[in-house]
Amino acid sequence: MRRRGSHSGFTLIEILVVMMIIGLISGLSIRGLRALAKSDLRTQTARMSGAMRFLFDRASTTGKYHRLVIDIDQGRYWAEVSDDKFYVPRDPETETWRQKRAEIEAKVDEEDKRKAEMAEAAGSREDDAKVKVQDFRAKRARFGAFKSSTLKPVQLKNTRVMDVYTPRVEEPVTHGQAYVYFFPLGQAEPAIIHLSDPDGETIYSLVVHPITGRVQIVREYVKPPYEGRTDDEGTEVVGASGP
Repeated sequence: MRRRGSHSGFTLIEILVVMMIIGLISGLSIRGLRALAKSDLRTQTARMSGAMRFLFDRASTTGKYHRLVIDIDQGRYWAEVSDDKFYVPRDPETETWRQKRAEIEAKVDEEDKRKAEMAEAAGSREDDAKVKVQDFRAKRARFGAFKSSTLKPVQLKNTRVMDVYTPRVEEPVTHGQAYVYFFPLGQAEPAIIHLSDPDGETIYSLVVHPITGRVQIVREYVKPPYEGRTDDEGTEVVGASGP
């Protein structure tokens, strides 16, 4: 009985060896997951870069206005197109103004929809529009879904959108939806998009050059030029105070 009891259970050395093996396996698993996440980040960065280059070429050849819509909160992006002219605001927009404009546009859309329904019910939608004096309202560019199968909506995998900067905004957009526009005359809106892995350890910056449409990928956080402005090659414009 004594001999049988002395051989039951595990010794302290055996327990330590098992714990070391478990720790080693866990460490290798974590490294593997991090390597996979970084690989997905590189893939998603290259894919978004190609999408913006495609929209630049598409806008130049079709003569239509295109934009890349980036949903920062949902980690998604997709393309939209419009036949209407779009003008970039001269002064940078604040977040408060963007929210206010979205509310105004939603209200205007609802009002237009209600008027159209009332006119259709009366059976005089077109005739009344010709003779009725209406208040002047600047036409707003309306963008619709990009139906080409070449560029479908993309859900980012193991990739987080940190922020999106364009000269239109006073501060980089960190939540909600951000837009990067591409124009028919072969120009793109200058932009800097920051992407990272879920842990924020690795960061990529996509720098969109307006004249050539080239998207430069930089493996670091490129600080937006809040005050100064740069040309297509990234050189500081004369008179700009710099970043």
